[in-house]
Amino acid sequence: MRAPRRGSGLSDAATATLESVLTACTVVLLLASLGGLAALISGLHVGLRVGDIVVFRPAAGLASSTPVTAAYANAGLLPDGSKVVCTLDPAVMARDGGSLTVERKSLAKPIYGVHWAGGQTSGDTSSCGRAADLTLSRMDLQSLVTAVGGFTFDSRGNVL
Repeated sequence: MRAPRRGSGLSDAATATLESVLTACTVVLLLASLGGLAALISGLHVGLRVGDIVVFRPAAGLASSTPVTAAYANAGLLPDGSKVVCTLDPAVMARDGGSLTVERKSLAKPIYGVHWAGGQTSGDTSSCGRAADLTLSRMDLQSLVTAVGGFTFDSRGNVL
């Protein structure tokens, strides 16, 4: 025979039910925490959104940055199969001012479709011109955002 339990006064069925409820609550909290963590990591990974604007102001001091290469979005391929490219030099872009507007982004790979409007984008013949639809990698776009001083948000949450 079993000795009677002392203390709690709960039956075996009530103890088992309480343990089941506590286990279920723990699992739900763990899944919610993991879901929140996944959303946070995904949000950090996603970066810029469609509609965000990266502004190059003439009077603004730029962080040290190297030029990046962008592909023309609407141009065909060269005979060797490579894309037609141009250069985005933040120092030149800020001299006359202008902006890059994120118009689309690929979910499959970290590629952004942007529209440049402003002055020349480089000091030589590799300039993208005063307006161009371009394709940039996430790293190159992040480099340009860093050059203008990082993220600043307007009232709608757009990057400026």
